Amino acid sequence: MREDWIECKSSDLLDVRDGTHDTPKYIKDGGFPLITSKNLIKGNIDFLNTKFISEIDMNLINQRSKVDIGDILFAMIGTIGNPVVVKEEPKFSIKNIGLFKNKTKVIDSLLFKYFLDSPLFLNQLDKRQLLKGTTQKFIPLGSLRDINFPLSPLPEQRAIVKKLESLFSSLD
Repeated sequence: MREDWIECKSSDLLDVRDGTHDTPKYIKDGGFPLITSKNLIKGNIDFLNTKFISEIDMNLINQRSKVDIGDILFAMIGTIGNPVVVKEEPKFSIKNIGLFKNKTKVIDSLLFKYFLDSPLFLNQLDKRQLLKGTTQKFIPLGSLRDINFPLSPLPEQRAIVKKLESLFSSLD
């Protein structure tokens, strides 16, 4: 690691929470989407197969885990990962999803999302035994708060993101 980079824990840089673990009553007409791990697909939120909840239930869930623009969502159960950076004003709640809120603004949310998709992070999951469960794998909230992350200066983070975005767009 370069000398102007520092090793941090995710909880040093981000407010790390998770969505509700309860299952609110689903409604058929109207309502607000309840996003779960299955809705995080290839860096996006898939709203096609969501269940809907009342505004009251959404507000109750959002007292604990309100999602904002720039937050990173992370599947915690089953298929681990599939991180998504929230780009539009959210009108939904989350269930069993990790929520990284950028509290310090010293980290670029897109860079952290790319890190969560990287072999460096996957190796960390394995080496540090951060995943739990036998039948269905999951990552506990405490493990999400304990992720080691190499933090570079913000201008360098933005340059890295710009380069990654350029490489990904050329692949598309």
